[in-house]
Amino acid sequence: MQRLTLINFMAHVKTEFDLSPGLNVLTGPNNTGKSAVVEALRCLTQNPSPRHFIRHGAAEARVEVVMDDGTVVAWVRRPKYALYELTRPGAAAPEVFAKFGRTPPEAILAVLALDAVALEGGAVVDVHIGNQREPVFLLNQPGSVVAGFFAASTEAAHLIAMQNLLTERSRKGKIEKGRLEKRLTALAGEIDRLAPLPDLEMRLGEAAEREAVLIVKKREAEALAAVLAEHARLHERRAALVRARDALLPLGAPPVLVATQALAEQVTQGDVLCRQIRLASQRQTALSRLLAPPVLVDTAALAAQAAAVSRARNALSRAARKVTPLAGLREPPEPADIAALADLTDRLRDCRQARDALARRNQTLSRLDPPPAPAETHPLAQLVTALTDVHAAMAATRAAVAQKGKALAALTARIDARLQELGVCPLCGANLSAADFLDRCHDHNPTTQTP
Repeated sequence: MQRLTLINFMAHVKTEFDLSPGLNVLTGPNNTGKSAVVEALRCLTQNPSPRHFIRHGAAEARVEVVMDDGTVVAWVRRPKYALYELTRPGAAAPEVFAKFGRTPPEAILAVLALDAVALEGGAVVDVHIGNQREPVFLLNQPGSVVAGFFAASTEAAHLIAMQNLLTERSRKGKIEKGRLEKRLTALAGEIDRLAPLPDLEMRLGEAAEREAVLIVKKREAEALAAVLAEHARLHERRAALVRARDALLPLGAPPVLVATQALAEQVTQGDVLCRQIRLASQRQTALSRLLAPPVLVDTAALAAQAAAVSRARNALSRAARKVTPLAGLREPPEPADIAALADLTDRLRDCRQARDALARRNQTLSRLDPPPAPAETHPLAQLVTALTDVHAAMAATRAAVAQKGKALAALTARIDARLQELGVCPLCGANLSAADFLDRCHDHNPTTQTP
């Protein structure tokens, strides 16, 4: 055994022991988890009944050992059951053993080789792990158990134990063979019930082929229906176009359109001028509300006075710092009249406020754009005159079209009256009507002849 790991086992959150070859001694004060290590080995080898192995607050406890050949054995205790994980050298995933009862699986016992020794009388002696509060090995056992243990250490006892083990394994093998034979019989019956599957699979294949053919035919039929619908729509469209062409043949050529690009440019220029005039008006209205800027005052003298005041303030500060050292001196003489200085300070404050107001006004005026130059209105007047001429030409054209419509209606009435006088066509004997004559120019269709 190379390493022992305890995770959430009793007092151990995660503890790893790298074991050395030979004897390993674990020492330490009381209540530090030494006995828990021995109990972890007992859980790994014997899977005892559930107790308080899981650390408080954890979902499971885990005891894991790494053997000398690299095999990893883990015992996992969960609230309702326990399981083993066996990871052999080179394996990608562990083998999981669950629902094995109270005794650990044989594969786990074979790897650990720490299981208890069974005597002939049925007693079991643990020669590997001792309890903390029990006497020295075998001293608390009755004489028969001690004699059976020493008897089991002879070669004959080993042979008897091996024979008993072989007998037990043979019995289990027969039971397993009977179970497997029953299972084989049941599986054979299930296979017999699945005998019709090849025929069903063949029929399903044929049905799938037919379904594929039907799907292709359906798609072709839908495409053909779409083509026929498009053909009918185009035929109706062609007939409508032919009727429209026949109706437009008697009309004259449309008038030549006048170029409107220059008119569009003039309209655009007129819109730009209107926007500029409106913007200039808005700016003039906004600027009319502002007051005239104040007259600037010569600030040279003011700056000199301000410098003088600053020097006086500095001098006063220095004098104030000298008050403490000069406290023992006599009182200073009476100060001169400072009314002029107070008046100068007030004037300085007024000048500073006027300067700040002037700076804010200049900053506001600097954001405004200069007023635009008045635009020339002569092109706009020409544009209005041209638009008036165009409207007059359009009114004259509408009047001419209306007059031609009246003439066409009178001509249609005359043709209809003449056809009523003739009655039938002198060539084919078919009935004559103004609609038929004007629509198809009377193609002498024999189907329309009178009997």
